[in-house]
Order: sequence, then C-alpha cells, then structure tokens
Amino acid sequence: MYKVLLVLASVVALKRPQHNALSVRGGEFALDADTAIKVGTGIMGASGLYCYVDPAGNLAQYGITKTDASGVDNMRWAGANQLTLAAIFAADPEKAVGLAGYYAAWNLIASSPATLATGFPKEALYGWAAVCAALGYKTLQGEASPWLLVGVWGMNGLQQHFMQDQTIEMYGAKKQSALGKTMMGIAGQSMIIAATYLGALTQGKSQAESFAISWVVGGLFAAKWAFTEAEDLGAPKAGPLAWSVISAGIAYVCNK
Repeated sequence: MYKVLLVLASVVALKRPQHNALSVRGGEFALDADTAIKVGTGIMGASGLYCYVDPAGNLAQYGITKTDASGVDNMRWAGANQLTLAAIFAADPEKAVGLAGYYAAWNLIASSPATLATGFPKEALYGWAAVCAALGYKTLQGEASPWLLVGVWGMNGLQQHFMQDQTIEMYGAKKQSALGKTMMGIAGQSMIIAATYLGALTQGKSQAESFAISWVVGGLFAAKWAFTEAEDLGAPKAGPLAWSVISAGIAYVCNK
C-alpha cells in the first residue's frame, strides 16, 4: 500500500495547479497548503480504507506475511482510526473538535467486530461510544470545553501506543501477540495525531499550521516504528520511512 501512496503523492506533487501556488518563470509548479491538506487527507483515508477492508493484505504490502488473528484484528482497528483521522482532517476546522466526538463513536461501533474479537468488553466499547457522542454534542453546542475531547483522543492514544499491556489488563482483553500489540500502537498513534491536530486548532492555529504539526508527529511515529519495531516483525524499513518522507513533504508545504 505504501508504494501506491508514494505514487499518488508524487503524481499530485507534480501537477500544475490552476491557482496561485509557487511561481516559477511565470508558471506554477508546486503544491499549496489547501492542496496539501486534500492530498494528505486522501492518503490517510486511502490507507485506512485498505487496512480496514483487507488488513492481512495491507500487512503483506509492508512485508509482514506471518500474521495471526490478533494482528489482523488490530490492523483493522488501526485502519478504522486512520479513516476517522481522515474524516477529522476533512471536517470544517471550526467544528472539527465537536465532530471528532461523533466520529470517535462511529469508529468504535464500526470497528467493534475486530475489537470484540480481541476480547475488549462490549460494555466499555459502547460506553466510550456514548461518552464521545455526548461530548461531541455538548462541544458543538458550546456547552463543553473542546479540550475535553482533545484529552479523550490524546489519553486513549497514549495508552494504546505506549502502554498496550496495561490497556489490555485494564479492559480484561485477551493476551495479544507481538503483532497485535504493535498494531494497537499504530491505532494509538492515529489518536495522538488527531489530538495534536485538534489541540492546535483549539489553540487558535490555522488549519494549515495544525495540519503541518500533526503530520510532523505522524512522520516521527513512522520513523520510530521503522527503527524500533519493523525488524522484530520481519518488515523492511522502506514502508514506514516512505510515510515519514510523505509526512515531511506535506508538513513543509503547509508551513510555506
């Protein structure tokens, strides 16, 4: 999948946009921030859709051919979080935080077959969905601080990325394989990226600035995975490092 994303990013980057971007000898030859946001959102959505529909196939694209149920189920969970992140990126920036509560609820329900299969209790799953939806409604109505939802996204992301064993124990889920836990970590990093983006918007930064910061964070997570986890799973570093390169390019364009 990452090869497809690289081709997509390269093709769009070489397009000659019809509006002002970067003038070169009277012509235009670059992305502007608006286009970079659309490209980045599309890449995230395409990756998430592939992960969700064909988790085992996506793992194979990254060189991971020895899979197990835990790894496949958590890959689908990671894909659902990438799809949700793409939806947050695509939302009206002024409503993104509140809508993120509804999107989180959708995410939990849509991915429930995978998360329930890993042993996470349905009470916690649907309970969190209800809390997120309620916070989304209250935030959009101006009755709740947007930082509550930023905190929910960030707290759960940090748990799933850095504390898989504690999270599994806390919810009484089944013991996860090494692949399952690293896929939980990837789901968690999408939550952290979402929290970063939403937090930056809440601080009053522009969409372009917030998008850039979130993609810097995403690129760092991809590089971290390449150098700390890929080898243990028998995966080449090329895939996650391609994500880092794409992330850096998108962040650079958004900051221009």
